[in-house]
Amino acid sequence: MSENIIAAEVLPLLKQSQQAAVTLENLGFRVLYIGQTISVEAPESLWRAIFNISFIKQQKTVMPEVGIEDITYLEAVMDDFQIPAQMRDLIADVMFVEPPELY
Repeated sequence: MSENIIAAEVLPLLKQSQQAAVTLENLGFRVLYIGQTISVEAPESLWRAIFNISFIKQQKTVMPEVGIEDITYLEAVMDDFQIPAQMRDLIADVMFVEPPELY
């Protein structure tokens, strides 16, 4: 069984986007896009190992007016989140986006 791949946006510190992206790649993250934030994805286990983030399954109805059933997604639990020492001068935060609720 393959592991869940989870996407997130990483907020780099001022003028650190490129170096932060390189460091993330060296740690095993897949960099998708570099802009004001760095779009990345990685297996759940890598998020846990590097940033001490865990995930719980959640359900959400995304289009209730047309009867689409609940979807299941992984929500980040940031209680023990920490930026690793080698990234403290490069990034400010990591943000996970939940599926939208369309009405």
